[in-house]
Amino acid sequence: MKKIKEAISLCLIAVMIMVFVMGFVEVAVSSQPVTVIDDLGRTVTIMSSERIVSIGPSCTEILCALGLADRIIAVDKYSDYPPEVIAKQKISKVMTPDPEEIIALNPDLVVYYHWGPWDPTVETLSNLGLTVIALHPKTIEDVIKDIRLLGTATGKTREAEALASTLSQRINEIKSKISQVIAKPKVYIESWYPPPWTFGPNTWGHQMIELAGGVNAFGDAAAEWVQTTDEEVIARNPDVIISLYGYMHYATLEDFKKRPGWDRIAAVTKGAVYLLDENLFHRPGPRIIEGLEALAKILHPDLFGGAKTFTFLVNETLLRTGIQSFKVTGVMDLDVLVVKAASSCILMVTLSRTGPEAPPNKLLVGSYIDVDCSVPEGLVYILRVYYSEEQLRALGVSEDSLKIYLWDEKGGKWVALNSALSKETNLVESTVMHLGYFALMGESAPQLPPWEQPIPLWIFVLSLVAVASLAFVGAYAAYRRVRGAR
Repeated sequence: MKKIKEAISLCLIAVMIMVFVMGFVEVAVSSQPVTVIDDLGRTVTIMSSERIVSIGPSCTEILCALGLADRIIAVDKYSDYPPEVIAKQKISKVMTPDPEEIIALNPDLVVYYHWGPWDPTVETLSNLGLTVIALHPKTIEDVIKDIRLLGTATGKTREAEALASTLSQRINEIKSKISQVIAKPKVYIESWYPPPWTFGPNTWGHQMIELAGGVNAFGDAAAEWVQTTDEEVIARNPDVIISLYGYMHYATLEDFKKRPGWDRIAAVTKGAVYLLDENLFHRPGPRIIEGLEALAKILHPDLFGGAKTFTFLVNETLLRTGIQSFKVTGVMDLDVLVVKAASSCILMVTLSRTGPEAPPNKLLVGSYIDVDCSVPEGLVYILRVYYSEEQLRALGVSEDSLKIYLWDEKGGKWVALNSALSKETNLVESTVMHLGYFALMGESAPQLPPWEQPIPLWIFVLSLVAVASLAFVGAYAAYRRVRGAR
């Protein structure tokens, strides 16, 4: 026994030494100079990355996705995602920032989004002795390359590779589904108005449209970023309009209808105007894949489990005095009653036949419900899901067992929410503060014994006829006997 204890102790000591050595090696490696080539083709040597200044919302989102939020000491004033960067010190200008303001922060590394040939910032900061990595992606592949670039520069190679692989896999899943598409709708993405601004060729926005199974209405334009006219958009007659909502722009279907001549556009005529968060399209960071996925579901819902996406504007001002109610109709009907939101945002609700599989003892009623929001923080809403008695009978679901369930991504399981059932109005509702997959589910209705089973009407009628016939025959036979006895 003593020898066993000694052996265990030696193993524990060895493990502790190994952990210490590995930690020491990791720190030593991360503190070694690293040389990378940035998007401008510049060779940059990084001596340390413990104090990072991030100038550009997409740069900030990449750094945080790599787990570097704690090293960021300052960001530009437009960097608002993820939430932990909101409290960071702010750089006053995102374009041509004040060099003295940057130097005063004493950064080890400045990660900067380069705006174009006219932008002197990278050269200015480098000449002052600052270590600057310039990002200037043009395609989604460039975004993934930049993730790996920053991972190498900051000692987060493994995290960068994992993130890049995950994003690439999501892109490939979309490519696989879209590969069977023959009919591709013409798409116009509006980022600003007036005048209309949109994505031209050789941009990630153009690429997103093509990957999602569409044709860019301005894919043949002479410029990459297109400032066009009302007449030109009307002439190109897009089938689908994606209206980007955010700091720069906001326009609903009703707004498009009010523009002179726009009511002749096919997308406006048939109501194919969708609001999506501009940050999922304008910021070349990890969330650009969310924009791609949302666009693909809009353009080809049947390829994504029959998914149909609804977009709604949540108005922070209106919420101060009441509740905003949004109605969703499709393979099932539901209401989303927004009670609270941290700021005005876009709410996206997708109904889909596909989703995380229901537990063995639960039956799905209707479809899966995917709720997403451009500003998820502080969102509180009531999810009200309707059902019909015919649905329950067809599925064999007990009405009393109905509840709304939330998919727990980390736990990999469905979790029942506190749900209120109204049999009078055939609905189940729950107050939630989460985003993700929801489903209305119930348990199988208990089987009644044979003598308690409801009798079908046709059997009941036939039984009455049979009983009446037998009674008539019996009565007639009795009558004949009585007459014979006389």
